[in-house]
Amino acid sequence: MKKGLMNIHIITTNNIKGEMFQKNDINLYKVATYIKLARQSGHVILLNNGQFLTGSAISAYYAALKEYKRIPLITMMNMLKYDATNISAHDFSLGVPYFSRAHAMSEFPFLSCNILNRSTKEPYFNTPYIIQEYKGIKIGVIALSEAGIVNDGDLLTAPTLQSIKTWVRYMYDKESPDFVIALHNGEMQSLCESDMTLCTEGIHMMLSTCSECHDVAHDLTEMVYLPDEPSVLHIQLTFKERTNSFELKGSKVEFVDTSRYQEDVLLQEALYYEEKAFKRNIQPS
Repeated sequence: MKKGLMNIHIITTNNIKGEMFQKNDINLYKVATYIKLARQSGHVILLNNGQFLTGSAISAYYAALKEYKRIPLITMMNMLKYDATNISAHDFSLGVPYFSRAHAMSEFPFLSCNILNRSTKEPYFNTPYIIQEYKGIKIGVIALSEAGIVNDGDLLTAPTLQSIKTWVRYMYDKESPDFVIALHNGEMQSLCESDMTLCTEGIHMMLSTCSECHDVAHDLTEMVYLPDEPSVLHIQLTFKERTNSFELKGSKVEFVDTSRYQEDVLLQEALYYEEKAFKRNIQPS
């Protein structure tokens, strides 16, 4: 790294679909090895965007268990020290109780600026952004979910554009971040003008599971499309310190092939009995 330059790494998993042990779509044991190696190289912010709780036989199996049973995927993510996850519509598909159990067991925040408490009209889970600071550089991460994804009990989903504008302004007023990343699920039209120009100011990079983001234009926001299949994205941001601020000198975005990495033995040992019980009770398709 050149003198006076600082690198920050953002690793994002996407569309895990509740896979915990199976090796066909995504092997989280190998992902864990990659994450640990990346942390040896510099400061890493670890995020999840897109469907992560549901979409597999394993997630359906654990959703059917008693409410006090731990969810191995959340155990994995806790051990890997995830900094935050976005919430997608699919994460509610096995029911609000399963989602709530996952949320209660997590040691990292679930972020959404537009899933609200029906009574207070405030974000239901917590402040919908996090700030990660490294050597004086403040990275903001904010998340928004699909409009209308949930209308159950105390939960209410608000319009995406109004919510993201409100909370981006709040974040800048309170935190003064140097760089802001938005985690996004759902269609892009509600965030754009009629000519597909993004309307949200103050966001430097948006990670989206919507294929329409290829067609979105914005002078100040870099759009990154995340595919439907499980993936691991590694972003490297390079900053240079100025007198009273930090200047972004460059960004590098690449998808990671984790298949060539060894599986993390410590993670396997921690989940040995859960994996054994699942394989004993459910025959993989």
